[in-house]
Amino acid sequence: MVRPALGGFASWCGIAVAAGALVAGSAPLARAAADDSSNAQRQRGGTSSSSSEQGWDLALTGGFVANGLIDPVYALGTIPGRPTRVVIRETDKENTVTLGLAMFVQVHHDRLPWIAPLSFGVGIRGDGRATLYLGPAIRFGQRASFTAGVAVGPIAALPAGVHERESVTDTNFLSNLGTRNTKAWYAAVAYTFASLR
Repeated sequence: MVRPALGGFASWCGIAVAAGALVAGSAPLARAAADDSSNAQRQRGGTSSSSSEQGWDLALTGGFVANGLIDPVYALGTIPGRPTRVVIRETDKENTVTLGLAMFVQVHHDRLPWIAPLSFGVGIRGDGRATLYLGPAIRFGQRASFTAGVAVGPIAALPAGVHERESVTDTNFLSNLGTRNTKAWYAAVAYTFASLR
């Protein structure tokens, strides 16, 4: 009567030990599966966050500008067939290019960081007159850029009612030239010192 009881007890102990071993063996597998799922979620989160960080950026740049806004030079001279002196333009005394400084705002996208489709600037020429600049820009890395486009600003102009190759009644007309706004080309080399992001 004792042997069957001991045999039954031993069998139940064997079953319990086997079940414990099975649970202990499956625990590392469960932990590994949980770690894999958490790593996948972190990777998906990192991908979505990195993709959300991409987009348009605004860069503030400054540099040297050369443009074609040239002040005409006028003088009183003589031409054949005119008994009196008339207003003539002395192009040989005019500058070929105007230099100045400017600040630019460049808009570019992270997918194409080497080009800024919009570059808008405000500059000051050597004589203190303001000039507006508008055009695209090519970016060389994070700092340097080259931009070119259209410059709009004032240049010297004859007073109202005075024209080239016409006589004037007062020789002091040319001492007080007026201004008129016009457009020309520009090219600039700029350096980025701040950005929106």
